[in-house]
Amino acid sequence: MKNIIIRLIVIVLVLLPGISQGSSISVSGLVSGTWDVDTINVMGNIEIREAETLVINAGVLVLFQGQYHLNVNGCLKANGASGLLIHFTMADTTGFNNDTIPDGGWKSIRIENLPPTVDSTIFNYCHFTFGKAVDVDSTHSYGGAICTRNTNKIRISNCTFQNNYSYFNGGAIFLEQSNARIEHNYFTDNNAGNGWNYYGYGGAVCTDWGEPLIQNNTFYQNSSTGIAGGLCVRFTDCPVYNNTFDNNFSALGGGFGILHIDTCHHIIANNLIINNGATFFGAGISNNDCSPTYINNTICNNHCYGAAGGFYCKDSVAPNLYNNIIFGNTQYGGETNQVRLMDLLSQPNFYYNDIEGGKENFGGEGGIAFSGDYENNIKTNPEFESNDISDFALKYDSPCVDAVTPDISGFELPQFDLAGNPRVINEKIDIGAFENQSLLGIDRGTMPENAVFYPPSPNPSSDFVQLSFSMKENSEVNITLIDLKGKFVKSLVNQIIPAGTHQVSWDISNNNGNRVVPGVYFAKLKVCNVIYHQKIVVN
Repeated sequence: MKNIIIRLIVIVLVLLPGISQGSSISVSGLVSGTWDVDTINVMGNIEIREAETLVINAGVLVLFQGQYHLNVNGCLKANGASGLLIHFTMADTTGFNNDTIPDGGWKSIRIENLPPTVDSTIFNYCHFTFGKAVDVDSTHSYGGAICTRNTNKIRISNCTFQNNYSYFNGGAIFLEQSNARIEHNYFTDNNAGNGWNYYGYGGAVCTDWGEPLIQNNTFYQNSSTGIAGGLCVRFTDCPVYNNTFDNNFSALGGGFGILHIDTCHHIIANNLIINNGATFFGAGISNNDCSPTYINNTICNNHCYGAAGGFYCKDSVAPNLYNNIIFGNTQYGGETNQVRLMDLLSQPNFYYNDIEGGKENFGGEGGIAFSGDYENNIKTNPEFESNDISDFALKYDSPCVDAVTPDISGFELPQFDLAGNPRVINEKIDIGAFENQSLLGIDRGTMPENAVFYPPSPNPSSDFVQLSFSMKENSEVNITLIDLKGKFVKSLVNQIIPAGTHQVSWDISNNNGNRVVPGVYFAKLKVCNVIYHQKIVVN
């Protein structure tokens, strides 16, 4: 009798979902409570009911064993920590790159029609990989990792989204009628759209009919087959602040696309839009059938294989552009093009911008016959510190410093620029995404170039990064790491070092010894009160 009881206990432990076996559990069906083991093996579709809450602790691996989804009708709290992420991923990724079948990916976290009585769903310090929204039901072919509809109480922050895919829109995240907060996230290698059979929108994020706050995110190397390799905003506009769009690709709007909006209420401000590509029009920004306001954006070094390297307008629109830098953008085989106005009735208004070549070099029917306002603009080299992402900041003697209208009261700009520095200095602001800081400290332009800060290696990296620098004389050296907001991460060197070439390694950890979240970081070298920067991508 005793042996029979022991055998029954063993069978229950093996077969019953949700029962712990060491550091892992297997789940399917209804889930709630707290997941605090190392690994959660998802063996079937799972659901949080309206009256229930699921808490996922920091460091948990949620491992989908098949093409299953998580349906959230209740409350989900996935609170990771810096260096201790919650990871949502797929056990067997075979077939992931075939965009016509669901194989190789898990089928998204779906959050729809939540009642106002349900507490907010939070994703903080999570890592999402191999989410794949491909389903016979087209409703479930949006948002590779997260799909939310008719729900506002959602915050997604400090997360990374890598290698996620949707058949339709939103390679990583799709929002429909949702006022979610999307902030301080890193999106890379996400994709939307099915070849040329469906023109996907928003390689990383697509928002339809909602007003989410999208700020302080990095969109790097995402793609779509339709409009917007990085972020697509449709039908209702939303605040888009302090984001970096770098090396994204789409047919139109390689970095950012906005379209089909009757009346725009928000501004698009302090964004860095660089190195993006497009097949047809608008490598930097594609502006279609809507007239938003763009303030203090830097749109540089984007390339379109067709027309419109930097900023593209179509469908009788009249956006307003204040204090933007549009420079170094190209089209076709390398021909310079900053602004293309596709039709005669597309006539934006430009105030206090720095636009290479000026209005005389606008392209398209509307550009050739340009009749919009064009006031107090310049067309001179903006004089960046360098073309590295960390140094699209302005030199002290840049013509863009303090070059904008003194009346900034109606702009409702974010308090800080893209680097996390004060946006308003001495009641003035500069042109572009970065505010020159020379008035707050040492005037860099008067200092001799006593040092060279070499590019980091390897870069990108997930293990360690070697930083090299050389100096002409013995000097006090300070090397620190900061994130995209300018927040301190770690100190590497703070001492007097002799002249010559030196090396120091960063182990991808913060000052507390915890591994940093993947994303973009800057190494700051200070020698003789002169500051040099290098960008580091952690993956």
